[in-house]
Amino acid sequence: MHQVLITGATGFVGSALAASLLARGAHVTALSRNDPDGVRTVTAVVAAAQGCGLDINGALKRYLKVINIDFAELETALTSAELGGVTEVWHVAAEMSYSAHKLGLSFDTNVGNSTRLYETVLRLAPLCRRFYYVSTAYVAGMSGGPVREELHAKSRMLNTYQVTKWSTEQALHLLYLRCGLPVTVFRPTVVVGHRATGWAHRNGFGFYMFQDAMAALAKAGHKELALDLLGSTRPDLVPIDQLTADACSLTLRQHAGRDFEVFHSAGGIHLPMREIVRIWGEVAGIDTCLGAPTTALEQKFDRAVGANKPFARTEWQFERAKLDAAIGCGQGIQPLSSEELYSLCSWYADESIDVTDAREDAVAKAD
Repeated sequence: MHQVLITGATGFVGSALAASLLARGAHVTALSRNDPDGVRTVTAVVAAAQGCGLDINGALKRYLKVINIDFAELETALTSAELGGVTEVWHVAAEMSYSAHKLGLSFDTNVGNSTRLYETVLRLAPLCRRFYYVSTAYVAGMSGGPVREELHAKSRMLNTYQVTKWSTEQALHLLYLRCGLPVTVFRPTVVVGHRATGWAHRNGFGFYMFQDAMAALAKAGHKELALDLLGSTRPDLVPIDQLTADACSLTLRQHAGRDFEVFHSAGGIHLPMREIVRIWGEVAGIDTCLGAPTTALEQKFDRAVGANKPFARTEWQFERAKLDAAIGCGQGIQPLSSEELYSLCSWYADESIDVTDAREDAVAKAD
């Protein structure tokens, strides 16, 4: 039996991973903050299951446990009774800020909490076979080009999120060498919605920052927009269902070994930015083109997406051969098509979608 400890289960990736593991028969213990009755976590996992087309109604009540915890009290708040049966850990929770002003907070959260959780699991969960850490593929830095599945000795980085994720990888490697609990560094590329349903969190991060900004312009009555992006650049987009399939296959494999692992959960490169910009514009109802911002409106848009623009102007080729070998994926993956990307962008933009009632019904059944 797999008893998986997950952090960040109210977020996009964490909720989808928790739902996917429950649907596959695993027991899930979610560490959650500011959730004394567990309702916030259960609601997020139910929404993810619905968005991913998963049936977890039976598993929700039997296999999901929520522990409310303040990470500042991590070492004393958890007990061996709560963690004694844990067989794997997925540490998904993170501080997402790009701001240099939040470097201290981000370092404490991303590096400090990750290493403290590793040490706590080492002490209280003797059955734990592996510690999975969700990093980001962009610890590779901004040079672009081929990126191997390995730790990076040096990278040119732009923001606090990259720096603290890179630092956490290095810190966990040192702990692995010192303590021996195996670690898997799991690096998603640009995470987007579900390939079939379009479901995603409407949080404005990453890929969806551009779509949200464009939608705001459309609501204000604007009809045209020039974007300062490179038309030929191809971003690596990984649908949330591909990411969770990769993660579940790793978790549930029969022989995980004792090595320190680094894997890229990549979706592959296919669509160029000119096609993605066209899709964003069509969904928003704006005529788009590529070019330098000239109007005050275009300059305002450029500032709004400025944090993610360098990532949209750089092309990486993230290897995932080691991941495919580990999970027995011999055929490779299929990048998103134009039609699939249009569908998931349309879902994100559809304000009529409201699953609140369905979520509340599912939560009530679990009580």
